[in-house]
Amino acid sequence: MELTEELSIGAFSRVSGLTVKALRHYDEIGLLEPARVDESTGYRYYGLEQARPAEAIRRLRALEVPLDEIRELLGADDAVVRERLAVHRARLEGRAVETKRILDELDRIIDGREELVPDSAQLAPELEVKEVPARRVAFIAERAHMEEMKKVVPRNINKVARAVDRRHTGAPFCKCPAPDADGYFETEIGWQVPEGVEVEAPVEVAEYPSSSALVMKHVGPYEDLGRSYRVMAEEMEERGLKPSSAPVEWYETDPQETPDPNDYVTIIEWPVATE
Repeated sequence: MELTEELSIGAFSRVSGLTVKALRHYDEIGLLEPARVDESTGYRYYGLEQARPAEAIRRLRALEVPLDEIRELLGADDAVVRERLAVHRARLEGRAVETKRILDELDRIIDGREELVPDSAQLAPELEVKEVPARRVAFIAERAHMEEMKKVVPRNINKVARAVDRRHTGAPFCKCPAPDADGYFETEIGWQVPEGVEVEAPVEVAEYPSSSALVMKHVGPYEDLGRSYRVMAEEMEERGLKPSSAPVEWYETDPQETPDPNDYVTIIEWPVATE
């Protein structure tokens, strides 16, 4: 192929490794604009010197770096590129852990070790109605979409811990009613605290009263908590129980110390009405 100072989009596709469709898209979003666009035909032409940044884009996309981050990396010095790619690698490593969890769960279902929808006896052999004590708590109230809970819960747990100078007891918690029609939770997230702890906004202090509650020990990823709520709702219906307020999740496992989400322990306390 004869190379000239200007390359048609087809010729540039050959030397850059990017498809014509990708080149058009990158032009539209301003990531890699052609050197010239013919006003009468609309044909795009590229300079050979653009092949190197084009190859950088192709390789970064193959490494699953988001387009917005690629835009920032083009033209950055090597130190910045290495630093940003290290962050991206850590993100992929987290996805690999999640992928392994999914594969393990698939294996359990395929091998017949686990039902697709396990019954209550499998998930919670012991569901008890207990008297839970009154607790003084420090928390941040936040309306959060269900898709953001993975970020909101640990963020607010850490904020409250700092606000109370880590003078907290027991496990951190999240209190939230069912999401509304738009998928938003009205959350209260924080820690149990002793008397005398003073806080500043946005942290609040309140007393959760003692109550009767259906209590379940959930063992497994936080993404599976919905399954445990299903089991608890079925149990309430069977026993003729009625919820009296929003459930509270107490997170007894620190994810930073427990690498396998299958080992996470969450105690769910769902207050119920008494006669």
